[in-house]
Amino acid sequence: MPGFESLILGEKTAVVFDIGSVYTKCGFAGETGPRFIFPTEITQPNGQVKHFLSLKTAKEKRKFLTVFLHQLYYRHLLVNPKDRRVVVVESILCTTEFRELLADVLYNHFEVTAFYRAIPSALFAPAHLVTLFTLGLSSGLVLDCGYKEAVVVPVSEGYTLLNAWQAAQLGSETVYANMKSLLHRDALLVEEHGQTCALAEQPDTETMLTREVLEDLVARTCFVSPSQRAEQWDRWSSAQLNTTDDDEVAEPKVAEEHFVYPLNNLQVNKRLQVPSRLRELAVECLFRGDNDRITLASLLLKSFITCPVDIRRTLAANIILIGGTVNIPGFASRLLEELDSFLEWDEFSNLRALKGTFRIHQPPAEPNYVAWLGGAIFGALECLPGRSLERSVYLEKKTLPDWTSVIDTNPCESAQRPEFILDACGWELVADKR
Repeated sequence: MPGFESLILGEKTAVVFDIGSVYTKCGFAGETGPRFIFPTEITQPNGQVKHFLSLKTAKEKRKFLTVFLHQLYYRHLLVNPKDRRVVVVESILCTTEFRELLADVLYNHFEVTAFYRAIPSALFAPAHLVTLFTLGLSSGLVLDCGYKEAVVVPVSEGYTLLNAWQAAQLGSETVYANMKSLLHRDALLVEEHGQTCALAEQPDTETMLTREVLEDLVARTCFVSPSQRAEQWDRWSSAQLNTTDDDEVAEPKVAEEHFVYPLNNLQVNKRLQVPSRLRELAVECLFRGDNDRITLASLLLKSFITCPVDIRRTLAANIILIGGTVNIPGFASRLLEELDSFLEWDEFSNLRALKGTFRIHQPPAEPNYVAWLGGAIFGALECLPGRSLERSVYLEKKTLPDWTSVIDTNPCESAQRPEFILDACGWELVADKR
């Protein structure tokens, strides 16, 4: 328990939270998992639910963060924010506006003593460490596949290779949009009395196919097919579009022709009759890409090409997948197949020596909160106070430092510990500073 540990160690355990676009993870440093994982939303007094993604202005976002963090501290964690340090795990694509708003709410409204920012996708220091801490690695390639986008960043000996990061809008949002279009095209709506009609003919499909419904449908039913079966679906789909082709292509076999999904968000008893092939086709958008042929595999390989030649094999053997989208069954095995397959492209001919060397680590936690776990590990280290931004410093400068320019702020204290400590650009041996 955090309270019991504070009596022994003399300092209360730091609070760790990861505010995502859709879900927020919160808990205490030194624990093996977050205490709570809940939607990033608030319920207003009139009963209306407000999502963070729907906010546009800075005033709305600040009001949202004030109410949301109040619930986080006083309803979920049951702690006083004035008594504890904070470790915030943030996305590398998080805007400066959001960072400044978050700091303003924490320091001025909740009056936290200090807080530390850690980035899961390893772009800025100490980004790489919050993920690599969970595996005890100093080198690796981190793929963060979340709701909005997929971000790839390589790390070598604790140093983030900022020139080799890659990003694309290949996250859960893309999968949900693809599933929605497939449902409009192929799904049937089963009425209360058993009558069926095409879903596309219904005028209120937007209220039926909400983000929550699509998320639940993908999480419960979808999986990633192996490359060979995906190619069979591609040939079948092409044959369906090309009606002049004399050669008939058989549809790949499925266990059941369709399945029924209840629409529990509606007041009436309606169900969706969904073709089983959609369970596989919905996720193919992550591996088939768009007109620019940007896929998850191509993102990783483009990052490899930008990295120095002598570290590519080490990075290939230490790939780490994080983010909620990675939870889809078959994701990791399909990605390995795609990596070896894409090496045949002329664009990636310089990487063909890596064929068969790609390895994906299994983190000691679910992919959707591996980054939080890394922040919790770092929050339990003795160097946390020296790496935190104190409230007095923030109130004086009214801005957050760029972590690419942060240096060791406690050289005297650090010189007493001949060990590796966290520096802004990576690992740094304190003994070398003496």
